[in-house]
Amino acid sequence: MLPASGKWEETVHHRSILIASLMLLAVAFSGAEASAQEIYTVRGVPVDATADSPSAARDKAVREGRRLAFERLIDRLVPKGSTGSVGQQSDNELANLTLGFEVADERSSAVRYVAKMTFAFDPGRVRNFLMQTGVPFAETRSLPVLVIPVLDGSNGTMLWEEGNPFRAAWSRASIEAGLVPVVVPYADIADVRELTTAQATAGDEAALANIAERYGARDAAVVVAEPRSDGALNLSVRRIGASGSGTTMTDTVSADGGGGTAYDAAVQRAVAMLEDAWKRDNLIQGGLESRVTVTVPIDSMKRWLAIREALEKTIIISRFDVIQLTRVEAVVDLWVNGGAEQLRVALEQQNLRLLPGAGDYMLVQRGQEIPTPRESYGTPAPGAAPAAPPAAGTTAPGTTAPGTTSPGTTSPGTTAPVDTAPPTGGPGGFSPAPGNVSPLPAPAAG
Repeated sequence: MLPASGKWEETVHHRSILIASLMLLAVAFSGAEASAQEIYTVRGVPVDATADSPSAARDKAVREGRRLAFERLIDRLVPKGSTGSVGQQSDNELANLTLGFEVADERSSAVRYVAKMTFAFDPGRVRNFLMQTGVPFAETRSLPVLVIPVLDGSNGTMLWEEGNPFRAAWSRASIEAGLVPVVVPYADIADVRELTTAQATAGDEAALANIAERYGARDAAVVVAEPRSDGALNLSVRRIGASGSGTTMTDTVSADGGGGTAYDAAVQRAVAMLEDAWKRDNLIQGGLESRVTVTVPIDSMKRWLAIREALEKTIIISRFDVIQLTRVEAVVDLWVNGGAEQLRVALEQQNLRLLPGAGDYMLVQRGQEIPTPRESYGTPAPGAAPAAPPAAGTTAPGTTAPGTTSPGTTSPGTTAPVDTAPPTGGPGGFSPAPGNVSPLPAPAAG
């Protein structure tokens, strides 16, 4: 209820308050920075504070909201078992990690302030904070995952049937934004035709991939709830697809006591299991930076520009250098914070495939035709004329002209002349970065 001493004053419904530095940074963000900023932004934080004056109540609400937002950010980035290692930070420390905030649905009285806030945290400062405190974290965002909610009850196994309470719980659930966006199917006639209950429980990869793709997802998560005699549920979760391990995770879930059913609790637990498994597989390895050399087949300028843009958005890649460019391919050094499998999974989220190549890796877009071996390293077909270098005063597509720096490169003029030999560096095209950092493993055969 409202305090008797104050009357609410309605402000503009969606009024936003952004500090000037946040607006300037938002304009400057591109590529990986923009992707990281979205991950480090926490939206819809409710605040309700009371103090002696409107300004004091608002200041208190900002402090409390920032702390709650930071807790949500830590839950988003850090595996469940490690969140306790973060500890408590002072208001000043949290303010130093924050770029800015915005306000919506703001209402105030003489002593009370209520609103919903969005906080943007500084990715670089938060990363440094977590690395310095030794807390493991991940920040690669998965492509959407389609949830397949199966009920394994006393009356048999149910999926699309209207009487499936587990699917109904998924349909009404409010799910906190994390690193693994989930999509719930409509259970319409197209779904019924495309995926049977037997295919779902058997983990039929082809059928699951087809229905996932129709929903704009890459992987599917088969989530099975089995009712127990005590009212709890045996829960199993298996992510299947290009970015899924296929490992089945299990747990037992009861109603949370907040008015929801055991099925509602199972939905939240299944999401948490998917999130935690993803974070464990994509942890940032502080202090490890390795060079990965990849060959990128080029069949059009449009494809080359799309691949460059995707590399810029891949957060695990700290930078990349185009060291050779011909008419049919580019040789690129990727500087990676993490392991080979992490890189493969991160690239999958950008619709890129990392494949074993002739001496190094090949990087192609999903669905792109893989060139024949004779095209490797720009080797012309028999009788074909060699690729000509760019005309004087021009640069080849995607190269860096002397004295300039393009996004994703480290210094001016790092692009080698056209048709130079590719780097050897180490086994599989991997070379350690300066500082005696261990190289990543070579690609597995096949």
